[in-house]
Amino acid sequence: MGGLTLDTAGALAAARDLGAAGWAAAELLLALRIGMAEGGAERRASAPAT
Repeated sequence: MGGLTLDTAGALAAARDLGAAGWAAAELLLALRIGMAEGGAERRASAPAT
C-alpha cells in the first residue's frame, strides 16, 4: 500500500462503536484497506510524471 497505513486497533474500535462485531468488523476493516489501496493507486496513476 505504499505509505498508506491504517490504525487497525482504532478502526476496529470504531467498527465496534458502530455496532459491528466479529466477521462484520473484519469485513469493514478489509473494505477500508481495499479502499485505501485503490485510492493510493489512483493518486499515483493521476500524478504528473517527474
